[in-house]
Amino acid sequence: MNLYLSTYLFAAILLALGLPFAADAGRMEKYAFAFLRSTKAAIVVFGGSGLWFLYLLSQLGEADFGNIKGILIAVFGIAGVLAFFYLDDFLSVRGAAVLGLLLAREFLDSAFMQEPSSRLVLVTLSYAVVLISLYLGAIPYRLRDFFTYLYEYPRRAKTFGLALCACAAALVTASIFY
Repeated sequence: MNLYLSTYLFAAILLALGLPFAADAGRMEKYAFAFLRSTKAAIVVFGGSGLWFLYLLSQLGEADFGNIKGILIAVFGIAGVLAFFYLDDFLSVRGAAVLGLLLAREFLDSAFMQEPSSRLVLVTLSYAVVLISLYLGAIPYRLRDFFTYLYEYPRRAKTFGLALCACAAALVTASIFY
């Protein structure tokens, strides 16, 4: 993925997340809280990110893991399937955290060794996604606490959505200077 594509993809993701909060925060509340423990969302997000991780693991060379790559794929694959049965609480949040880490990896890889300093907007936001993903992956119920805080006053959710849209606008503006 090149720098332009990753920047615009990241901006599109931020817009897709931010616009519903900014436009109609009250309507989004129901969906935000439903996502936390949704089995369907867990299958899509955790299953998809798990398959993506297994694919990336299968593409690693001999120097990375030697002869145990197949064992690692089997162990992580079985662990991913067992998570649906034994770790199903907030599994969609954990899946979103894994997806955030995998996307941030792609965004950071596209910006690696690129010349323009305006790429640092992409890099900074990517590292913010890494931090948030690591935090929510370890403590997924904190997203529920964040949504509770966010919807305590309706203006907070709208401000959050506008902040995500502003980050998307910053990415698009930075891409002009590539």
